[in-house]
Amino acid sequence: MRTTPRHDPHISVAMATYNGEKHIREQLDSIARQTLLPCELVITDDGSADATLQIVEEFARHAPFPIAVIRNESRLGYADNFMKAASLCTGDLIAFCDQDDIWMEQKLQVCSGYLADPQVLLVIHTAQTFTHAGGLGHCYPKFSRSGILRWGACDPFSNHPAFAMVIKKTLLQFVDSSQRPARLHSHDHWLWFLAAGSGGIATISEILTLYRQHGSNVYGAPQRLTFAQRLRRTARTIDYDEVADSELQCSNLLAHAAEECPEFEAHLKDSAAKLEFRSKLHLLRTRIYRQSNQFLLRAGIFSQILLSGGYFPDSSGTRLGPYSGMKDLFLGVTGIYRLVRFIARS
Repeated sequence: MRTTPRHDPHISVAMATYNGEKHIREQLDSIARQTLLPCELVITDDGSADATLQIVEEFARHAPFPIAVIRNESRLGYADNFMKAASLCTGDLIAFCDQDDIWMEQKLQVCSGYLADPQVLLVIHTAQTFTHAGGLGHCYPKFSRSGILRWGACDPFSNHPAFAMVIKKTLLQFVDSSQRPARLHSHDHWLWFLAAGSGGIATISEILTLYRQHGSNVYGAPQRLTFAQRLRRTARTIDYDEVADSELQCSNLLAHAAEECPEFEAHLKDSAAKLEFRSKLHLLRTRIYRQSNQFLLRAGIFSQILLSGGYFPDSSGTRLGPYSGMKDLFLGVTGIYRLVRFIARS
């Protein structure tokens, strides 16, 4: 016999919708089946022209929690739409919810448990892909074990999906999201960046969401790249000026956030300094690939990065890491990158 689920007065669900009539009812029903019910569901709709809002209104009549629906006056796009939904949530914790997935019944209960740790600002769990026909696929994201990544233990620019995240609302108060740079425009990237730069992140190996794959996904689960695709990507990424500028901008944002958030001031300042260092490393990398006819100059710049520790192994995103070192040595210093670029273009 199923026991009556209890409500958590501190956890909100933020859902961004747009023409989701095909699958949204399944997702809404899965939220209503949670063993730990949210205090509210906040939905921001980005101009749906189908029956999405009618389905929501029908569900709201008997939903076991309050539902707030906000219709955007103009299209915001998926990232800003999610950020708006999150900003309107009243709970201390916010779970991000896509309109077409299915939650496991224990999702909110498991995730909220990890957020009881005062240093943990974001929780992310394993999810499994599936199709409308019911076929299960690979796991994305996938975490081999559950645990807590303490501050400084993860790359702030890692790519993880927000549908698998639950955050503390405090995270949204560090920096105005309208100031986020293009590199972090996606709400997924932005939230991870802020959490990695300021506090701990909990990872959960348990599958807590079924991630639907269909032709209308804004972003589906990533697929493995072919050799040709990897070659083209390598050939494109040899000018790091924009990366360096972006990292310096991100450094300045964290430094400013440190002034506004005394509880996390030390972490934010240290993260800002690390990104400033990484920005300088990327400026040096750019010079390797611009010295097309000067082998000794290329070798000298490479040595400068190497001696500064820029190619050392690193999980915090401070240094470039060994893979970048191998790429710069075998493609940049040798000049082979010119041949790779030519092959990729042909």
